[in-house]
Amino acid sequence: MKIKMSREEAKQMLKMFQVPHFTNTRSYITVCKVDEEWVKEILPAPLEPDEPIVTFALSKGDQFSGLVCGLQCRYKDIVGSWGLAYVMDTDLAVIYGREGLAEPKKLGITTVQDDGKKYVGTVSRFGQEVLRIEADIKGAGPEGMGGGSMDNFHFKYSVKADGSGLEPIHLIDSHFENTAADPVVMENCTVQLTDTPFDIYGQIPVKEVAACFAATLDMRGSAKYLAEVDEEDFLPYAFFKYDDYRMTMSVE
Repeated sequence: MKIKMSREEAKQMLKMFQVPHFTNTRSYITVCKVDEEWVKEILPAPLEPDEPIVTFALSKGDQFSGLVCGLQCRYKDIVGSWGLAYVMDTDLAVIYGREGLAEPKKLGITTVQDDGKKYVGTVSRFGQEVLRIEADIKGAGPEGMGGGSMDNFHFKYSVKADGSGLEPIHLIDSHFENTAADPVVMENCTVQLTDTPFDIYGQIPVKEVAACFAATLDMRGSAKYLAEVDEEDFLPYAFFKYDDYRMTMSVE
């Protein structure tokens, strides 16, 4: 990697953010119903509640392996998923998603075990397992299952260098068109969540599993800005995508 690229090389790099393309991604998707009052309590404006659903998608792919966890909601006429907790197994994937798409990505360890009969997916951070999903693989699913459009809402911002507040905050829509292949459906799915000082998983009030399935996805993305967000209103939400630095440093 060059310190200084030519202008043409830099424009070519920008294209990597304009039209991300993730190939051969085997995604294990668990859809859970959650408590409606919790959704109303934690959802930041201008997002509004939709169906009280949280989705956990553990993936293994050519470019990354990781977790995407989001809460279904809407902005005006767009129904999508507000990113709650993303985990990737390489800093390359973490940096790309956080810098470009404002995804709440953290570095961690994800595992997917699939022997054709049983699926087990896990997420661990700081040596502690924070998510475990187990299910029985029932058989082939309907053609195209898992494909179609997918919208993810993220808040793009940074903390000011002097710590006095936040840089301008924008709600963005990270949109993907997915082509799905080789779907399977699963049953007898269980989800175990653990709360830690650094992660939010144990705070998600799962009531029941609504669906569990897997498919191999080809994902083509784009993103757009939706709205500017008031700093004072958003400040209480600004740090869920960080680890709790109060646990690792002190301020006199």
